[in-house]
Amino acid sequence: MRSRVLPSTLLLAAACSVEAIKVTVLGGTGFVGSRVCKVLVSKGAEVTSVSRSGSCPSWASDEEWTKEVKWVAADLLGADAGVGVVAGDCDSVVSCVGVVDLDPQVLRRGNGEANVNAFASAKRAGVGRSVYVSVASEVAACEENWLPFAKDAFSAYFDGKRSAEEAAADAVGGDATKFCVIKPTFIYGGEVFALKPPRVTAAYGSGVEEVLSLAPIQALADAAPGLIKVALRAPVSVEAVATACASAALGELAEGDATRRAVGVLDGTVAIKAAAGELTPTRLADGLNRGLDGLGDKLADKTEQLVAAFNEKMDKIGK
Repeated sequence: MRSRVLPSTLLLAAACSVEAIKVTVLGGTGFVGSRVCKVLVSKGAEVTSVSRSGSCPSWASDEEWTKEVKWVAADLLGADAGVGVVAGDCDSVVSCVGVVDLDPQVLRRGNGEANVNAFASAKRAGVGRSVYVSVASEVAACEENWLPFAKDAFSAYFDGKRSAEEAAADAVGGDATKFCVIKPTFIYGGEVFALKPPRVTAAYGSGVEEVLSLAPIQALADAAPGLIKVALRAPVSVEAVATACASAALGELAEGDATRRAVGVLDGTVAIKAAAGELTPTRLADGLNRGLDGLGDKLADKTEQLVAAFNEKMDKIGK
């Protein structure tokens, strides 16, 4: 019996009939959220960004991927926060919503209530997966040791984060294969420094990550107490966080070997980078090696010149 070959038009139609995974990114115009949108688009997802402005971020205004995102405005703390904040039906929801402030009420509402409202809405809509960007457990463990004048603010911040984590899990019935809480220490990236929230550029941050990832410094961090431990932990790139978020939203972290390291919680830089498939930067080491190689070449050339001059002088003496 002869096998039949489907015409290319039928193959194309069959491919197009497979629906893309629908993902809603809350806080999708922010520093992390906008990068999550970018990665999701690159992976073929149908992406909706929900934010207060509902507009494309300025840093990406000229990039093609932004045309594939549906930009929606919504106030997760507004009167209609419980209705439609997930922007219709979706398969997965990712929340990058968070605020940094000195007002405890702003922190509890911006980090806690806004996310609780959003995940409750996602649960009612029957969302299949939930992802939330929180804060590393080692940072949260220092809650009682923050500076006295800011202790109330930090407590409110961590209270909000805990509430949001619980809401993210509850959105999918607590099924650890369907939710992921991503917990970075400090996130770096982009091209500008900032104070509120604190932020360093990709070039500077990658250098810090490389240095703090060295084994002796990690060993020192493991043995250090509280805030010193946190200060010695390597930061993580915004691209790694975004990739981990996107992979979790698409269910990729529940496949193969990744299951053992990535489902439920990604706590700290090492776990996040493993899930994202990102290696530790080596720019400084590469530069040092190039410098040492260059120095070695110069020393070899100089030594060769000295030996040649010495031999020439000895020849003259012999004559």
